[in-house]
Amino acid sequence: LGYVKNLISLGTGCVAGATAATAYRCYERNEQLHAGSYVQKAGDYYQVLGHAWDFSRRDFCVVFRPLRHVDAKTDSHEAHVLATSDILQFGSSYEKVSYADLDTAAKASALPGPFWKDPEWALPAETSPVAPGDGTSSGLGSRSHQERPTKRSLS
Repeated sequence: LGYVKNLISLGTGCVAGATAATAYRCYERNEQLHAGSYVQKAGDYYQVLGHAWDFSRRDFCVVFRPLRHVDAKTDSHEAHVLATSDILQFGSSYEKVSYADLDTAAKASALPGPFWKDPEWALPAETSPVAPGDGTSSGLGSRSHQERPTKRSLS
């Protein structure tokens, strides 16, 4: 009969531990959602995933995702779940909003970040414009993660 008490204690401890872990994961996910980057344009909401190097443009662009279903639109775009935009055009066309500003449907579609991981990365997550004439470390593009891009001394 003593082993029954031990099993009940063990079971109660497991349930309490699992409940605490689940509650913490929910709290952590909620914090990540609130820390995300969101924008709106014409009443539609989008989640900004970050800046990415675009090999075809040879410059950085913004990667974002609509927080709704998007079908193809004649003379505008194909159906998509991710999109990119020129950073300057994006900044002037989209208005930054907080998670609290999103409607219920957009909140349900938001994903907790971050969306990349590199333990050796020591630079800012977003890029900044490089002053005209300064150039970037690679000699390509108009933006850099570096505040002061590396000067190339060899050609």
